[in-house]
Amino acid sequence: MTIRPATPEDYPAVRDLTHAAYIAAGHIAPESDYAATLTDIPARAEGLYVAEVDGQVAGSVNIAPPPSGMTEVAYDNELEFRMLAVHPDFQGQGIGRALVTYALDLARTRNADAVAITTMASMTTAQAMYHAMGFRRAPQRDWNLYTAGIVDHDEGLETFLVYVHPLNSTP
Repeated sequence: MTIRPATPEDYPAVRDLTHAAYIAAGHIAPESDYAATLTDIPARAEGLYVAEVDGQVAGSVNIAPPPSGMTEVAYDNELEFRMLAVHPDFQGQGIGRALVTYALDLARTRNADAVAITTMASMTTAQAMYHAMGFRRAPQRDWNLYTAGIVDHDEGLETFLVYVHPLNSTP
């Protein structure tokens, strides 16, 4: 497996695997604004990395070191990764773990204090992986579309869960 910055030639594969991992898997509604954001790969090309296995793009992640405009929950001294996705044909083979490890290693080279992520309650497999890798829940940082200023009501909104991996401690 090779992890490398994505190229425009990778965008169709990244779009397809992201659609499969988020939308087809039932985590995101196909008509949601976020579905469009997830699958607009050129718009999120900054900090986009892919995991390639035998010449095929198997997974991807956006890495947002400070002061990236892609950050949602990271503090100034933290790196954040977002939109981690692994094609269903490659799930369970360590691709997601390798992409997260890549983000942790990049954060260490940039002397970040921690790595922060947001996940959804339905993504229990990812949460188990994050916990096993040393991430800890940061419920005080949880958010929803209202607290983020995206919508003007707080009723019926999903709460997004924040996890943080401190880099100054051993998992």
